Amino acid sequence: MAPSEVIPFRRRDQPVPAPVPGLELLRAGTADRHPATVLFLHGAAGGAWMWAEHLMGALAAAGWRTAALSFRGHGASAGREALHGLGLLDYVLDARQAIAALGGPVVLVGHSLGGLVAQMLLGDPRIRGMVLLATVTPEGLAGANWRLALTDPALWQEVARMPWADAGGAVPVRLRSALFSAQLPDHLAWGYIARLQPESLRALAEAQWPRPVASARLLGVPGLVVGAADDPLVPSDALLRTAWLHGAEHVTMDRLGHAMMLDAGWPRLAETILRFLAARVP
Repeated sequence: MAPSEVIPFRRRDQPVPAPVPGLELLRAGTADRHPATVLFLHGAAGGAWMWAEHLMGALAAAGWRTAALSFRGHGASAGREALHGLGLLDYVLDARQAIAALGGPVVLVGHSLGGLVAQMLLGDPRIRGMVLLATVTPEGLAGANWRLALTDPALWQEVARMPWADAGGAVPVRLRSALFSAQLPDHLAWGYIARLQPESLRALAEAQWPRPVASARLLGVPGLVVGAADDPLVPSDALLRTAWLHGAEHVTMDRLGHAMMLDAGWPRLAETILRFLAARVP
């Protein structure tokens, strides 16, 4: 990607950008206690800002160096004009550039579509651990989409409109309840939804179908798969199969929506991730 000026969204107490040409890469914390950097990969329609709200600061305060990437065409990264031509391998390349810029071992934390990208990165010797949050599974999204269309057609329509088109003025009530729990105040939930952006049609199409990935189990990479008990977007049985594939720990958390890193219960999620890091990552 051609170099460009990147001005990330952040408050005064939020992470600062790191230099990767054309890509937004926020960083927080130091490596005083741990040599590895926790690299956050966002899901569809998101950006690095989703991690800067809570989890980056929580892990940095616990002694971990953290970074959050916005894939090209997302957040403050370049490439928005070519968004719909971007595929999953473009996102993988962006993550590899971020890993190279961080200059050391990493633990990947991927959410939803970013979880699939994290799994596609397995095999890179710099990866020392992997946390998947409400992840797209290697099985692909086609089966989950059919299930959603049959069981909750209203939500399916809202999700189908959300990534790339105007919803025509309709209030996405079902989307709000899918992404966030009732414990999150409405003004925060709707504020987060307003910040979501279009997603690449090509990347979404590629994510529908099975994608071969390496097994973290066979590579000796410790893993953690976290699901939300009432998440209608990611089937719990698919998460169980993904955890088995990678030999990963599996945790299902209640009172959390699909966008769990922004939900009211995010401190419990942070504690779960930190326990995994302390126990499984050297």
